[in-house]
Amino acid sequence: MNNKILALKYRPRFFNEVIGQDFCVQSLSNSIKLNKMHNAYLFSGTRGVGKTTIARIFAKSLLCKEGISDTPCGKCESCLGIDSNNNLDLIEIDAASRTKVEDTRTLMENVQYAPTSSRFKIYLIDEVHMLSTKSFNALLKTIEEPPEHVKFLLATTDPEKLPETVISRCLHFKLDSITKDKLSEFIGVTLDKESIEYEQNVPLIISEAARGSVRDSMSILEQCISYGNGNLKYSEISQLLGIVDEKLVDDILLNLINNSMSNIHALLDDNVSNNYYKLLDCLIERVFQISISRKSDLKSYDLPEELLVDTLNLEDLQLWYSILLQAKEDFGSASSKKDHLLMILLRINLFTNYPSNQDIEPKKISNDNKEKNENNIVKKKVTEDKVSETDTVDYSLDSLKKFISSQDIQGLMLDLSQNSIIESNNKCTKLIIDESKKNTYPKKCVDDFTTLIIDYFKVTNELIIEYSNDIFTLYKQSVNEKLKSQDDMYNSIKDNTLIKEIEDVFDAKIDKENISKL
Repeated sequence: MNNKILALKYRPRFFNEVIGQDFCVQSLSNSIKLNKMHNAYLFSGTRGVGKTTIARIFAKSLLCKEGISDTPCGKCESCLGIDSNNNLDLIEIDAASRTKVEDTRTLMENVQYAPTSSRFKIYLIDEVHMLSTKSFNALLKTIEEPPEHVKFLLATTDPEKLPETVISRCLHFKLDSITKDKLSEFIGVTLDKESIEYEQNVPLIISEAARGSVRDSMSILEQCISYGNGNLKYSEISQLLGIVDEKLVDDILLNLINNSMSNIHALLDDNVSNNYYKLLDCLIERVFQISISRKSDLKSYDLPEELLVDTLNLEDLQLWYSILLQAKEDFGSASSKKDHLLMILLRINLFTNYPSNQDIEPKKISNDNKEKNENNIVKKKVTEDKVSETDTVDYSLDSLKKFISSQDIQGLMLDLSQNSIIESNNKCTKLIIDESKKNTYPKKCVDDFTTLIIDYFKVTNELIIEYSNDIFTLYKQSVNEKLKSQDDMYNSIKDNTLIKEIEDVFDAKIDKENISKL
């Protein structure tokens, strides 16, 4: 009985067993056939895609007793020694535990010695980006011009941390993440070899959870085999891996489209999975698929027809995508992931420009509410006899300040008032909002603010909403005043004798930006 873990048991030993890295494998095979071997090779890529494995197979091809070949025998002393990590001419170094320059110098001193029993001495340095700057400097000259019997194989998950001088001396192979289809096929073959029963879609959901890593897929597979007791059922494995049900994702988005937050709240309460971060990822992916499908009429995503209705503008879907994506940044700091996701969906609901015949929450309107609505409508309609055509209305920033203070505006609407201006001509009146705040204010907030403007300034013509970067608002005015105040205070103290003495003693400078009144 083989007690090896699956990741080691099914680790490729020859080039033809490597999956998903055809470009790298073909390039190395051809270089061996043409006898065009470089001094140093660099393999980079995410975890578990085959960097160290390919390096070992390449070393096996160079050290095989049967001769240099892209198909080593796998039976000679050299090949078996590499498979068992016991070949004296393949020196494997973990750079993460040997970062000091002294270790590298000791290594380089041994480079000059000939191989023990093979034609080459090969140094395989794993996680090479962990070496210190001095270690890289000690390595440079040897990598560029090593003895004829020495080859360097470097592997890293973070090539950005390597000096350009090192990368330029190597043949760099960038290994891709393994596609879900290839990984799923490999998992299925492994299950068949292990004589494990499984339902049809189990390999696919395991490959999705592995996120392109073969090693991770084998680790997850072992966990699933233990949990399923040798019989992998889709429902059980989905629950184990925290797979989000597509129906839940579609139901949430459908209720967002139909403007029903109460149903969304109920859906999250009934959800048995606690993987809300994964649910957020699924919502992001679904909004992307809906947007692309509606814009290009693609049918490849196999979406329900209810999600492709044109009830919402594509601009609103872009807003949804942006809000969901930005919400990932602070998701980890939320104490309740479910409540945080609910607030994200509520934010989307408030910012979405739904058709006017839809209500946020359908309710039966009482007679009192009807009277209030009618009064609001009457208040918005300002007749022309309230102000004569010869009257001019002052829309200056000072006038806007008086308007804000008289209306007791607070919260988000106060921020809106600080970042907008009002302009008027004979044809229309414009509320111009700072372009950088375009996605900040919900439609209801803007509508309520315009209602106040119409009532206070007695606007008789059409009121239009516009966005612009080139406006001088109350907020920008306050910033300028603060800067001017800081300049004045700085100028008043910069030549002070005591201040100059303090600067000389401590070799310091006054931080103008942090000057404030006490």
